[in-house]
Amino acid sequence: MSGMLKVFLDRISDFLMKEKDFGRQLRGMNMAVISCSDYDKVFDGFIMPFVESANYLGMQYKGHCHTWCQEDKVSEETKLRLEELMLSIEK
Repeated sequence: MSGMLKVFLDRISDFLMKEKDFGRQLRGMNMAVISCSDYDKVFDGFIMPFVESANYLGMQYKGHCHTWCQEDKVSEETKLRLEELMLSIEK
């Protein structure tokens, strides 16, 4: 995850200590991750910080979809993956 995203998640987790009433509003909410690069795979362990952050915050982790572009186009496989993720979030 990028440094900026790491700081963002750290600041959200601060709500559980400093702004408890606000932080508790995150409980039960859904979290999903969409990543994008120019390669069709992600590194092992990439998604773990997101899953663990959702667990820590009491959120429901709904999944991950990695997307990529080839020749400035989104592949049909990527579109299907995004649709599957959206369906899992709606449940």
